[in-house]
Amino acid sequence: MIMMLPFFTAMLAIWFGIRGQRTVAITSWVITFIIYLGWLKYHITDKLNISL
Repeated sequence: MIMMLPFFTAMLAIWFGIRGQRTVAITSWVITFIIYLGWLKYHITDKLNISL
C-alpha cells in the first residue's frame, strides 16, 4: 500500500493542475518529490544483501 503513495500524490497533482488550482498542484508535486527523496535515501543507505 505504501508503494502507491507517490503515484497517488502525483495523480492528485495532475488532477489539481487540470482543474486550474496551481498552488495546490505545485504543493502536491513537492510532496511527491519529498517522498521520492525519502525512499531514495532509504534504499541508498540500506544494506544490499546479495547472495552469489
